[in-house]
Amino acid sequence: MFTAGTSIHSSNHIFQSVLEQAEAGVVVLDAAGRAVYLNASARRLLDCCGERLPAWVDDHLEPMLEQTRHTGTQALEKWVHGDLVLRVRLQPLDKFGAMYVLEITVAHAGSGRQVAEVLARSLHLSLTDAKLLALLWRGMSNDEIAQALGVRVGTVKSRLFRLYQKLGVRRRAAAVLRAAEVLG
Repeated sequence: MFTAGTSIHSSNHIFQSVLEQAEAGVVVLDAAGRAVYLNASARRLLDCCGERLPAWVDDHLEPMLEQTRHTGTQALEKWVHGDLVLRVRLQPLDKFGAMYVLEITVAHAGSGRQVAEVLARSLHLSLTDAKLLALLWRGMSNDEIAQALGVRVGTVKSRLFRLYQKLGVRRRAAAVLRAAEVLG
């Protein structure tokens, strides 16, 4: 027969062991949005060193926390990090909003459409312009972009010119930098 303390201690150890081996990333946050716990998958998916969230996560996390605090319900988003598209869910752990859990799964390795959707939403671009920007961000040349889109190189050049105007930039590198800021 176990005493209550022993049973709880054993249960906590088992629970933590299961969390550490889970495929989904799990982050427990305090009311201020600071990480209290990250499992191994979360550390890997978010490129964390230790128990601290990287700076790029803060930019995505703060609006989700505000939404969850305001509605008292979960917030769902897709984050693009490198070549990964992450499906992220934030929900309160208690009715007081003192703790939150962030669940992270890989939607799939960076499909062009997913990246384009994030760019379109964040930069207020049409999906067509966002797809073009996604190809730029991937480092493709005008010839490669033309081949990928099935259009002539001249068409790519004119579309790029209009895209630069919409982004308020003059050069390709500045457009890529804008995409990189959004995509982390």
